[in-house]
Amino acid sequence: MPRSCCVPFCTTNKLKNPNLKFYILPNGSTEPRRRTRWLQAIRREDEFGHLWDPKSKHVYVCSQHFITGLKNEDIAHPDYTPSLFPHKKTKSPRSVLQRLERRRKREGVQSAQPESPTSEAPIPLQELERKQLYEELDNLRRERDEAMKERAEAIRELETLKMSVNTVRENDTKCKVMTGLSWTVFYTLHQYLVQFKSQKTSKMSTQDQLFITLVKLRQKPSTDMMCGIFDLAHSTFLDVFSRWLDLMYANISFLIKWPDGECIRSTLPAEVLFQYPRATAIIDCFEIRIEHSKKLKTRAITYSNYKNWTTVKYFIACHPSGSITYLSKGWGGRASDVHIVRNSDFLSQKFHHAGDQILADRGFTLKDDFTVLGAQLITPSFTRGRKQLSAEDVANSRVTSNIRIHIERVIGALKSRYHILDGPLPLRLVKRLQGP
Repeated sequence: MPRSCCVPFCTTNKLKNPNLKFYILPNGSTEPRRRTRWLQAIRREDEFGHLWDPKSKHVYVCSQHFITGLKNEDIAHPDYTPSLFPHKKTKSPRSVLQRLERRRKREGVQSAQPESPTSEAPIPLQELERKQLYEELDNLRRERDEAMKERAEAIRELETLKMSVNTVRENDTKCKVMTGLSWTVFYTLHQYLVQFKSQKTSKMSTQDQLFITLVKLRQKPSTDMMCGIFDLAHSTFLDVFSRWLDLMYANISFLIKWPDGECIRSTLPAEVLFQYPRATAIIDCFEIRIEHSKKLKTRAITYSNYKNWTTVKYFIACHPSGSITYLSKGWGGRASDVHIVRNSDFLSQKFHHAGDQILADRGFTLKDDFTVLGAQLITPSFTRGRKQLSAEDVANSRVTSNIRIHIERVIGALKSRYHILDGPLPLRLVKRLQGP
């Protein structure tokens, strides 16, 4: 393509106007100020209405936009920058040049015109431009020194920064993000638990100890990161985390409570009440991945064919409204759902009465076990040798599945609130697993 002028409304190009000169736009790396002056003079905008700054290296301005018809390398010369444009009223070229000549005579400086507009011979910088460059260089050096000083101060501050419970104190939003609890609930929980804690001396406050335990449960940062942001030794963190886990297990497990019959019926959601007016619980099992053990027996007990990993497995029940009402002890991932239920205390009259309805997945083949208690286990229908289910069975199974999905949502919410349950859990946190 022939060279063409980039000035708005100028249609010249080298093919149509061979007698014109076409000067390339100054380079932004070597002549940034001159390039900016050219672009400001051209007054061309991009699609967003900002000053146009082309990426291409092949952008030209024709000689029609220079007073003398030639580009000049003298920073004081009017043709150092193009100035003849349709949008700009300019004094006559003769008067502009005469004014320049008079000023040069006063300063004792002779005008230096280039031999040829296409000459590539290097032209020495004028004293004024050299002075401006030195000033700009000095400014850049000062800015660099200031930036390096600020960076050094920021690094020192970061190194001394220590996260603690004070980071979230009296701030419900921050506390909930870090621990999963509002500040009020966190404070109340601490006040309750601290009365059961041993009087072992520690430089760390008990609030900080509970805080880092909940942060680990909630956010699941690595142990190295926890030690870094809380400025703790590795052994100190592990000791605090382990002791507070045991403390919470021993003293707040009562929060998972099986409600009485009247409470269950009075809080049943409408959709469940309509379909299963005697429903008391929805049951399921869930697994948490754990590290592989070096002991073959332990690995065999914990290996889950469903997850293709070593896991710890729990049986869980929730009220149809979503609150957790039962949680078993941990079992190795090899144990089946049926085995875990039969070996827990869930199959007892402590929890079930005549007429109660329990919803479960079809994998819980325990209808006879619940029938002995006078309760009814409701699961989606099996084909059991039939080619397909009847229309009634399909409809009933769909209703059961739509309600049973609440337990899956509860498990999902539990794992999304406390990411440590995403696994894999370190083996040191897995204590006294039950085997099949």
